[in-house]
Amino acid sequence: MEIWPYLQAFIQSVRSGSFSAAAREAGTTPSAFSKKVAKLEAHLNLRLVVRGVHGLELTPEGLEFFHRVRQAFDDIEDACAQATRATVPRGRVRVSAPRDLGRLWLMPRIASFAQAWPQVELEVSLSDQFVDLIAERVDVAVRVGTFEDGRLARRRIGRLRRCFCASPAYLRARGTPRTIEELAGHVHLAYLRGGLRVPWQLPGGGQLEPRGPFAADSNDALRQLLLDGLGIASVPELSVAEDVKRGRLEVFLEDMSEEGLPISLAFVRGRPLAPRIRAVVDFFAEAARTSLPQ
Repeated sequence: MEIWPYLQAFIQSVRSGSFSAAAREAGTTPSAFSKKVAKLEAHLNLRLVVRGVHGLELTPEGLEFFHRVRQAFDDIEDACAQATRATVPRGRVRVSAPRDLGRLWLMPRIASFAQAWPQVELEVSLSDQFVDLIAERVDVAVRVGTFEDGRLARRRIGRLRRCFCASPAYLRARGTPRTIEELAGHVHLAYLRGGLRVPWQLPGGGQLEPRGPFAADSNDALRQLLLDGLGIASVPELSVAEDVKRGRLEVFLEDMSEEGLPISLAFVRGRPLAPRIRAVVDFFAEAARTSLPQ
């Protein structure tokens, strides 16, 4: 005998005070409750209730049984309530992102995330240094490029493309390059990584070594050099999008721009994602659909 529905009928009948009242609450008939309680009594070989002038009355054995079963039901309800609360995103999530991508794309969307998930706390670290998610206890990392790490799962959210640009004043003075050969003859602003100038990637896998008197190890610094009219640079589209929109910088050789590197959200593989981490991954993946090149 599957005893659960009969226990439910017994508890509900006693709490309601009669079979009729329990039936009204459940949207069924009094006889349905009466029969279930009778079957429970038969199963236990024990008289649990009697019909009194004021409704159901418990026998001494029924009273003791009711208290014990009611406690079990209360414990089950509490467990279900706790499990439900556990599925609501809440708690702290540590997020890591590269400096420029974090400043230009991630941070402007934090306020919207806070409105969507007010019980999730974000700790954001912006750094171009490699971050070991497990060793440094980071929950979600925004990664640019491909990476091979069997400990991590990743969710692709877009691409980081670079473009060639310069200030209108520079282009008026030196002319706008129309070919790679013309580009080679201009003043180049180089990006430094580890003290070395990073080559410009060209279509078809080619490269151009940037030469010129100025170089910097951040795209913010390159942007300022561009605005000052000191040369041409290959920079992420995101870092100059507002300047291009306002006419402070101009993009050229767009058909020569690189395809770009994949942007992913990385998190530890091999265990179900906590609701708070899932909320972060899903929110920013959805935000990327309309704000990052796909």
